[in-house]
Formats: sequence, structure tokens, C-alpha cells
Amino acid sequence: MWQEAAKAVIAGPFDVPDSDSDADILAWACRAGTTLFHPTSSCAIGSVVDPELRVFGVTGLRVVDASVFPTVVRGNTNAPTIMTAEKAADFIKGATP
Repeated sequence: MWQEAAKAVIAGPFDVPDSDSDADILAWACRAGTTLFHPTSSCAIGSVVDPELRVFGVTGLRVVDASVFPTVVRGNTNAPTIMTAEKAADFIKGATP
């Protein structure tokens, strides 16, 4: 935004990194970054965990939260997360599905 062509369209100050250095970009990301809505799907079933929520390649570890959703739900994540936890409890107890 420091190019002459951009100066004509700048309406106010921007929140940008102080420079292009990795340290300044990381500091800016930590200051300006935020999540929106309810983050999910970072450990999706099929890519990180199996259908019984066991982490691939790690014995004895399961992920039981909204991160296992294969896609982001279109509504609030509370009820689907509770359902996931209930199903995980059945898996852990060895209950038949």
C-alpha cells in the first residue's frame, strides 16, 4: 500500500505488519488474527482420526471435540459436539453401535 498508485485510495490507517520480516509478520498475525464462529474440522474423521475417533499412528489417543467434524456444521456446534462425545463414550466403553 506504499506504492504511489495506492495512496489515492487509502481512506485511513491500515493494520499491517511493520515489515516483511518473519518476526514482524508473526507479531502482526498474533495481534490481528482471530477466529470467527466456531472453529471445527482441524482433525477430521478420515484424515487425522478413524471412525472411532482414534488418532492414526498414536496408540491410546482419541480426539473428542468439534475438530473431528469432517466439514463445518451450518449451525451452532454445541449439540453436535455433545453427540460426538456421547458416541466417543460408547466407543471407549466398548458398547456396540
